Amino acid sequence: MVSVKEKELQITEQRRLRDNLFDISSRIMGKEGAKFLFKVYDLARFDIFGKPKGAIGSIDVTNRCNLRCRHCYFYAHDYESEPELTDDEWIEKFEGLKKEGFPFYQCSWIGGEPLLRKSLIERGMRYFKSNLVTTNGTIELPFWPDVNFYISIDGPREMHDSMRGKGTYDKIVKNVNRPNLKILLSMVITRENYRGVETFVDEWRERGGVRGVLFQFYTPVKGLENDNLWPGWELRDRVIDDLIRLKGIHGDFIFLPNEVFEMMRSDRCQAITRDCLFSQVSFCFDPQGREKRPCMMGPMADCTRCGCVLPFHLKALEDKRLVLRELFMSLRKAIGRPALH
Repeated sequence: MVSVKEKELQITEQRRLRDNLFDISSRIMGKEGAKFLFKVYDLARFDIFGKPKGAIGSIDVTNRCNLRCRHCYFYAHDYESEPELTDDEWIEKFEGLKKEGFPFYQCSWIGGEPLLRKSLIERGMRYFKSNLVTTNGTIELPFWPDVNFYISIDGPREMHDSMRGKGTYDKIVKNVNRPNLKILLSMVITRENYRGVETFVDEWRERGGVRGVLFQFYTPVKGLENDNLWPGWELRDRVIDDLIRLKGIHGDFIFLPNEVFEMMRSDRCQAITRDCLFSQVSFCFDPQGREKRPCMMGPMADCTRCGCVLPFHLKALEDKRLVLRELFMSLRKAIGRPALH
């Protein structure tokens, strides 16, 4: 039986070995090359041999937001009744997790609007090997070249502004004009905006400045009066047909592989969400640092009608051929090659 102290020593030695290997690699190929090599190694190791518990997940950075979007799941929870953790309290939590051998692989910094607490993210992301920030895009993006920014956008200007407020679309257009950052657009498809999907893709493909677009479907949330936004199964299947057609035109600019879209169809999706891989391997913390279940959307989400891409993407990655293809795509993007068509 390994004691707690012996386990802590093992974890410390493993981290020291990794740090030494990283230092040697940095001297040989440069720091950026070493970062990419280690990231690809972790991705391949986790996707081929399975992700350990806590390898991926999310942190609700704050319970505050500068917008009040009609379809946001966050407001189904009363997080504002208690104070959110301070920066120092979060760092104390990370240090405690480190002693327990927490994987610290990939973290999505969400909210609320996470960029309202940039200082926390700057301190916290040093613990993780890969970081994503999901933001509404109305706040200027900090210069974090190692971070993947996911900008929430709801279709063309008129559709987007009807959901998030007048003028928010133009703020996004201004703020994403950052060629030195890694930016992806994320659109949640609803019954109100599905007709704008093709226009949205065409516009941003022509505009440039982003690496691609990601699509998800609206998930109903108990306690919010917006069930009418759910597209329904028949419409969802028709939209999936359109997404696969558009991917045939735009290639990897549409971020997800067709295998994921196929799994989101009405005749396959519920079997996948009933045994959700994301809920099994992920960590999700609310603004008070407490664990959220079953995922970042919390217990009020209707998992039987889940439109989040994560359960389906993880399921698709059980096909190791897809894993290798995604690793190849990551390599192409890292060296600046254009998307495949």
